[in-house]
Amino acid sequence: MSDVLTITELVTPDSVQYDVDASSRKRLFQIIAEASVDPAAVDKEEAVDEIYDALVERERLGSTALGDGVAIPHCRVSCERISGALYTLAEPIEYEAPDEKPVDLVFVLLVPKEEKKAHIDALQRLAQLFSDASHLADLPGSPW
Repeated sequence: MSDVLTITELVTPDSVQYDVDASSRKRLFQIIAEASVDPAAVDKEEAVDEIYDALVERERLGSTALGDGVAIPHCRVSCERISGALYTLAEPIEYEAPDEKPVDLVFVLLVPKEEKKAHIDALQRLAQLFSDASHLADLPGSPW
């Protein structure tokens, strides 16, 4: 990854999901976990459980919502490289955001357990990107 993080370095077209029907954070995390694991993986159920549990555990430390309907849930899991996915939700969900607004745009970041620095840089850059309304307005189908 270069020094200047771009979303295209983290997200593939297959990892962008629009109008996801998630009624809660936990349901959203289940959807994310299932979508993040290769369906043909031998240990699929264990991998899904690991991602789900790690997302829930990270959220217990404090909400990953930024405000303005945006959240960046992230966690460390058994994976080879940092990866991300972008989700727009069909209906906003309660997320304990600092501005108390529900969330309908979610960028998830999965980080290898042994990663020490790059994920912090990625989170900072993503927070900058998603905190600027002009970047939100550039997203396909964006109501922002």
